[in-house]
Amino acid sequence: MMDVATILDQLSEIEHVPVDALRAASEQRDEMLPHFLAAISDYLIAPTDDEVTGQRLFYIFHLLGEWREKSAYRPLASLLRGPSDKIDLLLDWALENTVHRVMASVFDGDPQPLFDIALDRSASEYVRSPAFEALAIAVLYQGLDRDVVRRFFTDSFTALQLDAGSYVWYGWQRAIAVLGMSDLTPLVETAFERQFIDLIYAELSDFVEDLSLGIDHPDAATEYALFDDTIGFWTAWFDRTKLPDDFSYENLPRKEFSYDDIPEPVTNEPYVNPLRNVGRNDPCPCGSGKKYKKCCLA
Repeated sequence: MMDVATILDQLSEIEHVPVDALRAASEQRDEMLPHFLAAISDYLIAPTDDEVTGQRLFYIFHLLGEWREKSAYRPLASLLRGPSDKIDLLLDWALENTVHRVMASVFDGDPQPLFDIALDRSASEYVRSPAFEALAIAVLYQGLDRDVVRRFFTDSFTALQLDAGSYVWYGWQRAIAVLGMSDLTPLVETAFERQFIDLIYAELSDFVEDLSLGIDHPDAATEYALFDDTIGFWTAWFDRTKLPDDFSYENLPRKEFSYDDIPEPVTNEPYVNPLRNVGRNDPCPCGSGKKYKKCCLA
């Protein structure tokens, strides 16, 4: 049996998903839990850019969600409100993919910590956005009162106006859509009209489509379910996004730019953002091999 020190050491693995350590941790959940909570506490006292510490916390974060560990709810909420540059680095790929699901999974019945994250202007916008989405999941699967969340979403419209163009608006409108709160549609339409929501993240048509799905099939969106499989999710993710072994930026084909390549504008058709479905962590459409957020979105 793998001991605690070995598990913690192997959870720091960077090159691949530490499957054996993740399985061993789950088999020894009661023994590992205090060590996991202590690791979070230590980080809160002294946030660091250390890659080894960050990778260990990345997997601890997800295991606690998989375990539905309610005692981790408030420590993880405090973690998310940490220095934005460090949290963005720490959670990276999880920001758009799993943070909302993990936080809903550890939810202890009190929405206030999620409210606080969502409206904390000192926190990362990429953490605040999934806080809204976590509230939606908590309504769907954790018994959180829908009317309480509806009032918060309504009040947030005013509170978020200082964040025009911020990614936090994406989570706000997406959560409203997932819950099928059609009565809040006028607020969302106003947010788009006033350009609070950057079209690079979503368009009004996306909201309308998501809202229809939220009304007709509220449990259909798999990305809005409780988190349940650290190994399965991240193994599939890294397999899908890893570059070939022989990849080299220097060997990428480069096309010389020419103004002749720019098509004539079509004025009688509605504009459709060609990057609307490209996530921050998806490969950049330009072909650089970098993530979108570190290339053309930067």
